[in-house]
Amino acid sequence: MLNNIDLKLKLKIMYILTIVLAGGFGLAMLIAPAFVMALFMMPPQDLYLYGVAAAIWTTFGILAVLGLIYDLHKYMPILLFQFIYKLIWVFAVFLPNVIIDGARFDTIVLLLIFILFIVGDLLTLPFKDFFKKNK
Repeated sequence: MLNNIDLKLKLKIMYILTIVLAGGFGLAMLIAPAFVMALFMMPPQDLYLYGVAAAIWTTFGILAVLGLIYDLHKYMPILLFQFIYKLIWVFAVFLPNVIIDGARFDTIVLLLIFILFIVGDLLTLPFKDFFKKNK
């Protein structure tokens, strides 16, 4: 059924999710870091590293806006980048830490959001096209 959905529509959906979730969350983290940390019950952390994540997620949101306004296909690497880094985070950061320390509320929320994006990107991105050689 999902294969019948037009690629442009799937890209639009993923860009909108990126704008709302990544961009919105990143912006909230930049504007009100203490509120976001309290809301998601995050432990105290280095605000500079926290700010890096906030800036990156805000940037994803801004680039997704450009993807909607201009060429949907031109901005697909944003989705590919998100797909790869979220997979790495799940397997190299989340799972080892959950095994050692258990899961916290904020990490479970983040995991669920990341899984939403991983599945969405997996269903949206034309992976076979990424590996075609140019003629």
